[in-house]
Amino acid sequence: MTVSTKPTNDMSRHELACDTTALPHQLLEGTTWHSRLLPSVNKFVYPYRYWGVNISALAAGQTLPEVDTAAFGDHKVLGASHLNKILPKKLLAKGLPLFSAKTKALQRFCPDDYLQKFNSLSNNESLNDNESISSNEDIDNNLRSNQALKQRLSQAFIKHACSAPEGDMVGLLVCRNAGMYFSPVNFYLGFDEQQTPTHLLAEVSNTPWDKRHYYGFLLEGEETEFCHDKDFHVSPFNPIDQLYRWQVTVKRTQQDTADKQSNTGLQVRIAIDISDERGDVLKTGIKISGMPLTETIVRNSLRRNPLMNMTSLARIYGQAFKLYAIKKVPYINYDEKLADSNQKTSASLKSGALND
Repeated sequence: MTVSTKPTNDMSRHELACDTTALPHQLLEGTTWHSRLLPSVNKFVYPYRYWGVNISALAAGQTLPEVDTAAFGDHKVLGASHLNKILPKKLLAKGLPLFSAKTKALQRFCPDDYLQKFNSLSNNESLNDNESISSNEDIDNNLRSNQALKQRLSQAFIKHACSAPEGDMVGLLVCRNAGMYFSPVNFYLGFDEQQTPTHLLAEVSNTPWDKRHYYGFLLEGEETEFCHDKDFHVSPFNPIDQLYRWQVTVKRTQQDTADKQSNTGLQVRIAIDISDERGDVLKTGIKISGMPLTETIVRNSLRRNPLMNMTSLARIYGQAFKLYAIKKVPYINYDEKLADSNQKTSASLKSGALND
């Protein structure tokens, strides 16, 4: 059954505006940490930010805010003179927005950056009886792209968690930063109709080789733990024969208002303990808290950390250099001729090297 999205959208927008249980678009900030225990100790903690995009709401016609540069003219980091020094002139030619889902910006949400392994459905197909993409020419291209992203995400959940969420699907995403997309991992959360967490999908990238892999799980409410064998080579300092132990906490923050208690955002903690036959090797994770994605929230966050993608990439390679050149942790190459789940790591096992 094909449903025209032509106005999704007046009706959907109205329904979203009236739905007090829907999860808002939000910005989540906190920290990411790595604590290596073997074969050499190496620990670090960095600030981190995810854009919490309600992909279900986007597909129904709800938009993300557009945030311009108006309040940054005199800012020592994001003032016009400093932006000219650190950003391409083409991005600044017509006044660079701070955040946008429609045009080039300091931070830009591009739905085509995510879940590229999964193909969007054709105009005549649908994931269920209630939704598909219409071919009507006057449908906004951004809306089509958002609906395609939702379809890819539903496919990914079905493939890797054996079902699709019944409620909202929210992406914890890294957006393009000054034109550059880079994300070690994106997380996607699925909820039931009461907005209880039910699904988790991790979209993992192995930075040196630019490959992507997906882990999907069912959640048991706000707190879940699960274990599985590692089947994707992420770090050149970790072998494949390891065990992942996940601890996932997803809660909604609440704020008392004059007439009722309202939900304002998510608190998310995702920790992964990595071990093998020698014991615990690495502990890593994120802990972030969200606030509704307003212009004020976006501006304040970008004042603190305007170029997170670039600094994250620099930190990853800086830590890799430290492990390899200073701490002498052996390098384990990635053999692209082998399936991810069948990589041979005899050399790594002989050397006893590990890290993620």
